[in-house]
Amino acid sequence: MTGFLAIPLMFAMAMPTVSVETLAVSCADLRPTVEAIAVILESRYVLPARGAEGATRLRAAARRGDVSHICGDGPAKAAALTRATRGVLNDLHLRVAFGAPESSEPPAKPDVDALVDNLGIEDVSRLPGGIGYIRLSTWAPIAWAEPRLANAFALLRDSTGLIIDVRGNPGGDGDTVNLVERTFLPIGAPSTLRAFDRAGKPAKWEESKEPEWPRFPLDMPLIVLINRESASGSEALAFSLREERRATIIGTRSAGAAHVLRDAVSLPGGFALYIPQYRYEGRLSHTDWEGVGVQPDIEAGPKDAKMLAWEFLRKNQDGAKK
Repeated sequence: MTGFLAIPLMFAMAMPTVSVETLAVSCADLRPTVEAIAVILESRYVLPARGAEGATRLRAAARRGDVSHICGDGPAKAAALTRATRGVLNDLHLRVAFGAPESSEPPAKPDVDALVDNLGIEDVSRLPGGIGYIRLSTWAPIAWAEPRLANAFALLRDSTGLIIDVRGNPGGDGDTVNLVERTFLPIGAPSTLRAFDRAGKPAKWEESKEPEWPRFPLDMPLIVLINRESASGSEALAFSLREERRATIIGTRSAGAAHVLRDAVSLPGGFALYIPQYRYEGRLSHTDWEGVGVQPDIEAGPKDAKMLAWEFLRKNQDGAKK
């Protein structure tokens, strides 16, 4: 942490004089906030033993003074707190943000940025041989994404095979993930993932919504492309479709973020802690991908994955004709 704050002498000499009042505003001792985080880890983190261990390590970091002189604006301090918290408890869903906790309910309408990005539906196309391709860069709220997904899958209807590309997709709305997943499973199929709280009790959530568009044939070859930046919901899609023996996974190992966020908790100093309070496990394997990621069936680098997926499906077509 001290390396982040150090300023080389040549730059320090050239900097304008900063008043004591300005320093008081821009720098802060965040140990009270860290203590609040430790208490929440002990009482709410999805894995109680790990939460207690993380709290102990976080308090030790505070005693060493790692968070006693954090400078910058609110978001910069939140980023430092996130690094400190993840540093003692390796969970990519742990996050500290500046400001009040955000509502778990999305706005009624998407903002301009979401619309510019077409709600994460970046590419819908047909490759040679009738192979469909769809690239999803995020999982937008289901109320926003459902109509556009319906149009996308209508364009991909009658594909001889399909590639779903979620490389670089960090996650988002789990309901949207479920909707896409169930497009390739039988009608009424059981939920592929089951959620549990920190006491090991099943989470009582609403059943997954069924897609209103026609499902794809169950014998249609399907590939999911992943990489190290595929996280959370994108990993859930790859993990579940493979566990159900419905898809082949190509790319590189994913991020390893399997835990579930619901609500954030307010912290002293105007911060909010987003903390996983639930975990998923596959209905068949009773395992998850937390910390280890989803391992691809076929390893492929960023330049080769899409072409390799296309070649895989073409060979599958040729084999079916013989």
